Amino acid sequence: MRMRTVLWVAGLMVLSFVGVSYPQVDLAKALVGTWEGEVKARMQRGAAAGAEIKLIITSVTQQDGKWVAAGRLGGKDGRSMPVKVDVDAAGSKPSLRFKGAAGTDYALTLFNDKEIAGTATLTTEQAKASTGDRERDVRLEKKN
Repeated sequence: MRMRTVLWVAGLMVLSFVGVSYPQVDLAKALVGTWEGEVKARMQRGAAAGAEIKLIITSVTQQDGKWVAAGRLGGKDGRSMPVKVDVDAAGSKPSLRFKGAAGTDYALTLFNDKEIAGTATLTTEQAKASTGDRERDVRLEKKN
């Protein structure tokens, strides 16, 4: 009986240790680098075309208990603008939120060490100038 109790306690300790030590994502290692891909655009007949996008994350720090990444956001033309990325590490997969130059809101999720995907929500004015649909799919791959 005593041996059974010892094994039961040891099992609980192992389970609690495994639960506590579940691998956490090293945000800096996972996010810092150059991410390239596209924002899908919908054309008149439903065909999809894309605008190339590049997100360069230079640092990830914790400020006032929240994770923030700094970097630059640009397109194929090589021009870029500074961007502050809010990082939510509370879920099973870190999520990123930031705003582009024209007011586009980006909501992306880190799926693995090489892929970030999600949506870009255009402003109402941007949507009126295109098809009227505000949501665009975004997919970026880590290049380095």
